[in-house]
Amino acid sequence: MYRVLIVDDEPVIRHGISAFIDWEQEGMSAEDHYANGAEALAALERESFDILITDIKMPLMNGIDLMKQAQALCPWIKVVLISNYSDFEYVKEGLKLGAVDYLLKLTLKKDDLLAVLHRSIAMLEDERKQDSELIQYRQSALYLERKREEQEIKRWIVQEQITPSAAAGAPEWLEEPYAGVYLMLDGAEDWKENNGYLYVQLLLEDLQEAFYERMEKGSALLVAENSLFLIFPEREGEAVRQFQVWKQGVEAEWSISTSAGLAIGQEAGWLLQGYAESRLACQQRFFKGLGGWFESGRPESKRELSPPDLVQAEDWEPFYEMIRGGEPASHAIDFALERWKSRLLSPEQVQQEACMLLAGTYRLQAGAESLPPEEQELIRKTETLEQLAAFMVGELEQNGMSMIPQLSDNGYGGQIITRALEHIAAHFTENLTLQSVADTVHLSKSYFSLLFKKQTGRNFIDYVIELRIREAKRLLAQDDSRIYDVAQGAGFKDVKYFSKVFKKGTGLTPVEYRESLKCSAEP
Repeated sequence: MYRVLIVDDEPVIRHGISAFIDWEQEGMSAEDHYANGAEALAALERESFDILITDIKMPLMNGIDLMKQAQALCPWIKVVLISNYSDFEYVKEGLKLGAVDYLLKLTLKKDDLLAVLHRSIAMLEDERKQDSELIQYRQSALYLERKREEQEIKRWIVQEQITPSAAAGAPEWLEEPYAGVYLMLDGAEDWKENNGYLYVQLLLEDLQEAFYERMEKGSALLVAENSLFLIFPEREGEAVRQFQVWKQGVEAEWSISTSAGLAIGQEAGWLLQGYAESRLACQQRFFKGLGGWFESGRPESKRELSPPDLVQAEDWEPFYEMIRGGEPASHAIDFALERWKSRLLSPEQVQQEACMLLAGTYRLQAGAESLPPEEQELIRKTETLEQLAAFMVGELEQNGMSMIPQLSDNGYGGQIITRALEHIAAHFTENLTLQSVADTVHLSKSYFSLLFKKQTGRNFIDYVIELRIREAKRLLAQDDSRIYDVAQGAGFKDVKYFSKVFKKGTGLTPVEYRESLKCSAEP
């Protein structure tokens, strides 16, 4: 008996669907007590259903969100959407998520509904048959033997050694050439965020089972929260080609992306080396993009710098000079990217240096002594160099890359100037004067001028002009606005004066500076 859950906020629709069908005669039972997605979800949490018939637009929780939650609770459940003509965009989303079909409320007929229900039941029966066959396979002696091999190999990797006696008892195919593939699930952090940690683990287990179904010999080991290590016999590239076809197939079937690192060796004693080489090869996805196939033996997979070399390996002063000079954030990050691409670092080492650079820029800004732990975690979660660069550009732009002068002391005078600097940062593009800022901190103009220079080491007007030039650089890098508009946007009222001051501060006219940005952006 298949159980059907009917959900609609209109009782007449809900009960009408229920009255359409002789459920018992069709081998089904139906519940029609739920007027919104939240109520239906509570029912699904209490007991399982096989078919969900749901309206799309409902209060508290719509049908698409209910569908996602229902599939998480009951992965086998078949969903039938009922909608109005205006719901078509939602219908398309539901079909992408795996809905069996959709029916229009205004033209709903018994025969149409029965046809969709029969199709849903046929799908359920096919899946149950496949599940039964898989269970039988799992119970076979061959499957159990492969699981034993898998656990033994995993133990070798965890212990980081293979004793002679253990090698003697290794599978025979390990004596011949074999491939080691380190397979990583791309976007694992997003999968965890949206579906939960257990969902990712189940997905990896499904990949493991799919490997055993396709590859006659070999082992698949869960070795990390988002990774598998796969080993299988290899002769003249045949097994590798078969594996690549398998990889493309599971990616298409489950709408996922994976990256793989390949190493090829021979004999059981090579296993630990193969694990390390394939894992290191797979890390190239960080530099070359997700979804790739990376082979060991290339120069980039040969060595890594040791952690003590990181901070001293390159001179990062030009990076900080760009920050201090108000250059576009993307230019500073481009400089970092060139350094990282020219050196043989692991992703973890690049991320470590990224934390160091952001922490250094934060030290140039007011009230920022170190990189917050949550930002360090976000950097650690980046999967590619491109993602890391985009994150760093965003952070620098969000903070305005503004550099607050170091104050000579943190006493009463320092507190007053800190308030003044905050006011200046918020209003420097306006008609800001020494007198107006002195008034905000309740000091005389002359005393404020002396205190400002004492605390910051520069004159008030020089500091304001510096901020305005930095803003002009930002505006010039963004678009092709007229120089007059850039001057106005940066706080300069006279475009001729702006051009003179800009050239004195940068060595280039505004037009020349813009052209230099375009030239540097060209490949």
